[in-house]
Formats: sequence, structure tokens, C-alpha cells
Amino acid sequence: MAEAVLFTLTNDILKLAGSNIFSKIQLARGARDDLNRLKYTVKTIQTMLLDAEKKQWNSEQVKLWLMRLKDVLYDAQDLLDDVATEDLRRKVAPGNKMSKAVRLFFSKSNQLAQPYKVAKRIHEIRKKLDWIAKDRDFRLEEHRIEATVAIVRRRTTDSFVRKEEIIGRQSDEREIIKSLLDSSSEESVSIVSIVGMGGLGKTTLARLAYNDDKVRNYFELKMWVCVSDVFDRDFLIKEILKSAREDIDKKREGELPELLRKVLDGKKYLLVLDDLWNEDRGKWSELQSLLMDGSLGSKILVTTRNQSMLEAIGTKSGIFDLKVLPKDKSWDLFKKTVLGDGKEPLNQKLEEIGQDIVKKCAGVPLAIKTIGNLLYAKREKEWLYFKDREFSKIDTLNPEIMEVLKISYDHLQPGLKHCFAYCALFPKDYVFDKETMIQLWMAQGFIESLDENEELEEIGDDYVSDLLRGSFLEVEEVNPYTGKVEMFKMHDLMHDLALKVAGNECKMVNLNKGSLNEDTRHASFALQPFSSLQEVTSLLEAANLRTFVSLEERSYVEKFSPNKCHQIFSKFRHCRIQLKQLRFLEICENNSIKSLPDSIADLLNLQTLKISRCEELKALPKDLRKLINLRHLGINNCESLGSLSCLSELSSLRTLSLRSLNALDFDPLQQSSTTRPFFPSLESLILASCRKVKGWWRRRQVRRRQVMIAYQKHQSNNSRLFFPKLRFVDIKDYPSLNFVPPFPQVEYLEIDNITMLEQQFLANPNHPSAPFSKLKHLHLRYGSLEPILETLLRLANNLESMRLYNCNLKGLFHGMQHLSSLQELDIRSCEGLNLVCQEDEQGIQWQFLTKLRGLKIANYNDWEALPEWIRHATNLQSLEISYCRKLRSLPEWIKNFSLLEEPVIYDCPRFNR
Repeated sequence: MAEAVLFTLTNDILKLAGSNIFSKIQLARGARDDLNRLKYTVKTIQTMLLDAEKKQWNSEQVKLWLMRLKDVLYDAQDLLDDVATEDLRRKVAPGNKMSKAVRLFFSKSNQLAQPYKVAKRIHEIRKKLDWIAKDRDFRLEEHRIEATVAIVRRRTTDSFVRKEEIIGRQSDEREIIKSLLDSSSEESVSIVSIVGMGGLGKTTLARLAYNDDKVRNYFELKMWVCVSDVFDRDFLIKEILKSAREDIDKKREGELPELLRKVLDGKKYLLVLDDLWNEDRGKWSELQSLLMDGSLGSKILVTTRNQSMLEAIGTKSGIFDLKVLPKDKSWDLFKKTVLGDGKEPLNQKLEEIGQDIVKKCAGVPLAIKTIGNLLYAKREKEWLYFKDREFSKIDTLNPEIMEVLKISYDHLQPGLKHCFAYCALFPKDYVFDKETMIQLWMAQGFIESLDENEELEEIGDDYVSDLLRGSFLEVEEVNPYTGKVEMFKMHDLMHDLALKVAGNECKMVNLNKGSLNEDTRHASFALQPFSSLQEVTSLLEAANLRTFVSLEERSYVEKFSPNKCHQIFSKFRHCRIQLKQLRFLEICENNSIKSLPDSIADLLNLQTLKISRCEELKALPKDLRKLINLRHLGINNCESLGSLSCLSELSSLRTLSLRSLNALDFDPLQQSSTTRPFFPSLESLILASCRKVKGWWRRRQVRRRQVMIAYQKHQSNNSRLFFPKLRFVDIKDYPSLNFVPPFPQVEYLEIDNITMLEQQFLANPNHPSAPFSKLKHLHLRYGSLEPILETLLRLANNLESMRLYNCNLKGLFHGMQHLSSLQELDIRSCEGLNLVCQEDEQGIQWQFLTKLRGLKIANYNDWEALPEWIRHATNLQSLEISYCRKLRSLPEWIKNFSLLEEPVIYDCPRFNR
């Protein structure tokens, strides 16, 4: 993790030191020269980080050098961050102009940043960096900055394997061989890919196929090349020619590409590219152009851990996603490994211990074989000791597992390395909330944008996708309508890898057993109910924490009053969840807190504020609008909270969640000034169970129709926009709220009171700026849809999913012709709904639903048979029917739906299967 941490630090330091803050303020004599030399030294050190990262694993000297460097860089970042924060404070100070703020920054009244004090610190840090850069008895090679994306660490593989040693892959082997022998492709040379996380046996399967008799007889020429880390076209050309037994020793490098063409020309060949990592389509194309002269039926077999690589090579078929071994095959492999050639079976006790160990290996063949070899010829006592105490040390005793997994880690970009290692703060089997983790990564500066137009949250989402594709993370929960991952987990072996690479940087600490040292920057605590305040504070005194996370439940957190919490926070010297550098703050389940201090509004770097289940909390700080960097605000289950300051003017706010605030007696979305934008950056709005809130603006006497007219006037004059970027809206249990303004950019809309929508259509449904043109997912509950249905469907003509629950609705037939993009339709408990329309017996309105893939219908008691209109949905893949008490059977024509899986039908008592 060292290289990842240091690369992030050096980038941040260069960004801060190069900002216009230092070009405008008056620095003390010599300080500007020191600052410029500091930037030069940091840039020089940055080029050596890649080589240092590789060498530290085998050199304590390099590791110690990196630790010293990291401490100084953290100090530099803190100093420059303090300067930037003070500049930010001056900007938001009322009545101060920018130029005055800059001039006053180093005034004597500012004890945190006097000119000579700052100059002295810059000089000290610069001298330390110069000394560290020179004080080394080892040589570090310089690399271009881009080279940090991939670390060169080649491993060698060959095409030999003993087939009798392979267990549980017979069906996979048959399918791969079948694909290699398939000559139906229209292309002369086609690609077959084996994809999966490290340790699953991709190379082994490729070897089996490569050595199969049928494969050997089918191809005229076979070649095997291990690609590994860096995709170098010239290197690969040489290796392919060597594998083809071509003598290239006397050939010039410029002659080799043409020689490769000649060797492959007209031959039916098989080329295995093992352990391919390249994601650059341009580089792949340069090599691929030399490989396309083979005869029809030629194959390139690729093994990779990286799903993104498949996009680079442009393959969409012939992809084998290798899975873990099932339980029985995992046990068979373990027994074969641990027993060797012996025929004596394991006794019952050893089998029980072995089963527990195999379970932890999660079906990964490499893990199973490595542990089996470790336990070979060991006694029962040693097995038990290993199971209970030593499993976490498997990488130390037999490093193959971690070495294989670490190769994957080495290929991550520095930011991804940091994000992955940060997950070591949480225990094994922890289910991560994607949104929260991205916010934590942002708070630590792990997520960087090269384009100022890119949102950090979107980059963070890409980070998660990259880690999922690389099998560093595993999908736990997906939104069924948007298809986006919402929760994820880590494989146990990947968690061990995260602990290994994080080292002391990230630590989980049990107050009664663990300890922190000065190297620890991020810590999570398993706080015990019997731990004292003194134990907590004494543990923190020696720490330079930037993250403090409590993993304990409510029983412990309630012990500490606000005064005691302040004693804990006062021990943090560098923590980024505290004081002026605070980026992320979550206050949860503390019933001792009745109000939050107004000074929270001075935390100008704050990006995320979450407050939940603080049942006695009655008030928040008055001037939250000063939080100009606040991007995410969530206030949930604070039943006593009666007031909020104006939120609509938070210029950076991206997500707002207000849930179960039943004491809130006025509109939290009010505006103090009509001349300012209304939630200018908000993208997600969740409102739930705020039962006293009646409107969107404080002036309740304004009628809904007048508001709509005023809104449209604002739109036509382009003076300002309401919710100009809002894409996600979820409003539930707001019984007094009978109107919502238009959301021009909304893509997901969930509302449980249809009355809220009526005014939008009654005011002027044909207005050019009418909402819902970008709507993709619609979920409506409770109320009458009849007056607005046809207009709604006409405006929402890009809908991909629609859920209608407990709606008063007679029919769906008018307007369905507009939903040509609809993929999912879910109708439940809609009173009075008639799904068999006499006016449209043949279902003409439904002929346009050519993309419909899923259909769910529930609580429709008058339905005896499937209506004829369903037969138009010929691409239907899933059908679910429940609580239809008169339904007797499915029609014969349903068998013509070639894509339809087995229909799911339950709680239909008369249905005849």
C-alpha cells in the first residue's frame, strides 16, 4: 500500500502547492523558494515510488525509507491543507471580498497561519524531504508517472499439466475444447476467453485443452505465451515466434513482425495468451493485425482475471466465466492433496477439522491445494492449531496464495490500491454500502478527477466496478430496476490480502487487546461495553489518525455524553473526521445529544454529514449554508428534530435524505431568497415519514396552480431552475404533501401519493418543459391514476420499468403504445383494474411492447386466464403471477415464447399445473 499512499499524497501536495492561493498571499522571505524546491523534490520522489514499491517486499531498508518519507509527506499535506482551509474560511466570511481574504490570511490575528510560522514549517519539511531523497544506500530507478498503473513483475507459465491432478473441472474442460474445435465462426481467427479471479485454475484449464489429443490433431501449429504484467508488442512477437520454434537470434527486431505473418499465413493455429492484462485496445490492435492471416478455424485462447480486458480485445462470445469449485469437489481436491498417493482415509476428527478449513477456502483450487500441502503428513493437533490460530497466517507460512492475489493488486492504479486496502478497516464478511464507502474514499482524497467536469461520485462508482471486475470485491446486492450494485463484500482471501498490503496504515483495534502506533492513520474500533473513556483516550494519544470508525452497536455508543465525546475528539491531531479538515462525519444512535453546536457550520471541508437515530436531537446548526463543500446530507430517525435551517442553497449538495422526522413542523426545503438557485446540484432526493411537512415553500398560502404557473414562467425566462440536476426522487409517507414541482431531469421517480402529480398535468401538460421526458423508472402507489394516465405515459415515453401498486385504475390500454422501451412491468392490488379490454381484444395497444422482458401481476381476483394481449410480448423472459384466485391455467400459446423461463405462479388456489 505504501506506493499507493505516497502517490496519493504527492499528487495532493503538488495540487495544493501549485494552487493560486500561494501565488496571491504574501509569503515570508525565502518561503516561496522553499515551496518551489519542495515541489521539485516531491516530483522527483514521485518518479521513484514504483521501483520502491516493488523492492520493499524484499528489503527492510527500502520499507523503512518509505515509512520515513510517508511521515514527512503527511506533515506537508496537513500544512498545505491548513492554508487552503483558512483561505476557504475567509471566502465564506460575510462581508469579506476575495482580495481582502487573501491579504488577511497571514495576519497576526490568525494564530494558526502566521507568515513566519508557515514559512518555517515549509522550510523544515523541505529540508527533511531533501535529506530523505538523498539518504539511501540503495538505487531506485525512475519511471514515468503513467507507469505506476502497472508494476512489472513477470511470472512464467508453461503448457504442461498432469490431468489426473485436476478435480472438478471436467465439464469446463469439455466446453473449452468444444469451443476450440468449433469452425462455425465467420472469422478466420476467433478468440476464446477464460475469465476468473486468481487461483481458480484458468491456466490449468488452458493447459488441459492445449494438450488434448483432439486439439493437437486439429491444429497445424500450437503456441503458448505467458503475457503477464506489461503488454509489450515486440516482446510478445518474439515469444510467439520462439514458441513456434523459429530461430530469431540472427533476426533484426524490425524483421520480426513480417516473419510472424509468414509463420502464421495459411495455417490453422492455436495461440494461448496466458495471464493477459492489457486494457488498451490500441495496443491489442497492433498485435492482432499480425495474427489474422491464419486459416479458417484458427483460435486465440486467452486467460485473464480482468473483465475489462475482454472489451479491449473486442470479444463478445466464447467467454468462459470460471466459477469456484462446488463443496463436494473442493473436499475431493483437499483430500487428494493432503493424503498424496496414500489410500488411508481421514479419521472422523480430521475430516471435521478439514471440512471447516475447506469451507474457508471458498472453492478456490489454489487456496485448497496450498493449505492441503501445508497440512500434508501433519498430526491432528497441528490441524486443530492451524484451523483455530494460523489460518490468517497462511500467506506467511506458504505464500503462494497471497503472491498470486498480490499480482492482481499490483496492477491496480494507485487510487484503487488505496481504496482496496482501506476495506481492511472492516471485518471479514462485512457487507459494504457502496455509497458510504465512496464517500469515505472521497474524504481521504483517494478518488481523483483529471477532468473538472467529472463527478467524484461517478469516478468512485467506476472504482467499485473496477474492483468488482478484478474479483477484489464481490456483488452482494443489486438494485433490481436500475441494475446498479448497491452492496458488496470481500472474499476472505481478498480480505487477507487487504490486511497484508495495508500493514499498519489501516488497523482494526480491540480496545482490550490491540494498540495503535504512529504509523496508523486509519483505525476502526471494536469498542467493548466495559471499556472506559480513559482506555479510549489513552489509546488515541500516540496516534495520528485520519479515520476513526466505531464498529460497536448501540449499547456502547450511548455511554458517552457529548462532553465525553469531545474528550475523545480532542485527542485527534490529524483525523479527517474531526476539526477543520473534517470531510466525513456520521453521528449515529446517541440519545445524549440534544443539539449540535453552530460551530459545525465552520467545518468548511465537510463533504458528508449523516445523523441517524439520535432520538433526543432537537436542533441542528443555524447556518448550514456555509458548508459550501457539503455533497451528501442524511438525517434519519431523529424523532424530536423540530427545525432545520435552509437547505436549498447548499450549492454543492448532491444527495439529500430526510426520513422519519415526524416532529419537523415546517418545510425543510424552503428558500430564504428567490434570487438564488433552488438545489442547483442536487441529484438524489429521498423524503420519507415527515408527516407534518405540508409544502415545498414556507409560504403555504400560495396555491398549487399558482406555483406551477410561476415555475413555468421561471423556466421560460431561463432565470433559474428548480432541481436542474435532480435524477432520483423517492417520496413516501408525506400525507400532508399534495403537490410536487416538476423534475425536468428525473430518471427514477417513486411516489406513494398520486395526487402529488396531478397539478403538473392540470396546469399545462403540453408545456415544452413538461417533466418525465427522461424518466426511465416509475413506481406509483395509492391514489387514482385514471385522470392522468394517458398523458403520463405519453410524456414518459422512455420508461424502462413501471410499478403500479394499490392504484385506482380501470385499464392500462390507453397510452401503452408510447412505451416501446418498457422492459419491466409490475402491477399489484390495483382496485378496479380490468386487464381484458373489450375495445382492444387483440391487444393492439400492446404490440409496441417489443422490449418487455419481465411481467409481474398480483392480487387480481377476477382473472381466469391470461389475456390475449400478452401474446404480443414475444420477448418475455420472466412471468410471475400471484394471488389471482380464479386463474386456472396458462394458454397453449405461452409455449411459443422461446425466451421465457419457467413461469412463477403461487397463491393461485385454482391453478392447474
